[in-house]
Amino acid sequence: MRFIFFTASIAFVVFVSLLSSCPTVKGQEISGSDQIIYEFSERALQDINHQYDADLLRECMGFYLDNQQLDNPQGSYNKAIRLGYQIVSIDHKDIDTYTTVAWLLWSKWVCWTRKPNRMPDGEGKADEAVKLLSWGKQWNQKSARFYKESADTIWPLAKYYRADLYDFVIENYQKADLLALANDLFKVRVRLNLGHIYRQTGKKETAVYWYQRVLEIAPDNEVAGRYLAYLKNESGRKKIQ
Repeated sequence: MRFIFFTASIAFVVFVSLLSSCPTVKGQEISGSDQIIYEFSERALQDINHQYDADLLRECMGFYLDNQQLDNPQGSYNKAIRLGYQIVSIDHKDIDTYTTVAWLLWSKWVCWTRKPNRMPDGEGKADEAVKLLSWGKQWNQKSARFYKESADTIWPLAKYYRADLYDFVIENYQKADLLALANDLFKVRVRLNLGHIYRQTGKKETAVYWYQRVLEIAPDNEVAGRYLAYLKNESGRKKIQ
């Protein structure tokens, strides 16, 4: 996942320079330049539903991603998540923000399952992450990248914590494969991932199918070839036995 946040515009520099100075963050050390964006970010959060400049909000989100100690509780990323929701409500096709917020949400859930007192608001956040990505589909129905990165984001959650979410991951990878045009490298990555998922979940025949689909467009792909040979040899050994 790439966390891409745009450089502030000249208008932003002019605007924040007019803001009245605020006290520095209690108990925290931040630089003078960070103090400026901290002040603006706090003001934006106080009136988040009336903030419509997505580029400026990305700057604020990036600040809180780098300064998780400013959240309450620390490390919760609550402020970055709130800003992210407002960003995608403005820019419905901001794939990076969708996936970043979804990852933050399910990470909160994992933390809650391990230490509920440290992350008391983590309950239900994994489902909220999936809901956010599903909501974003309506504006990204023709974006192969949206589907692939949605699957990339939820795959670790399905693999290590929530096997019930494999259906979501597979559906999104398959949609990405259908939508991809002539980008062979993109399709190779998607089909490899599908092969890996089916192999990891014990569906070996389907895994073989997807590794073969990789070789259709990349005959020299060593990863697909190696796994395909392994699965076929394993199947052959079982028949002999």
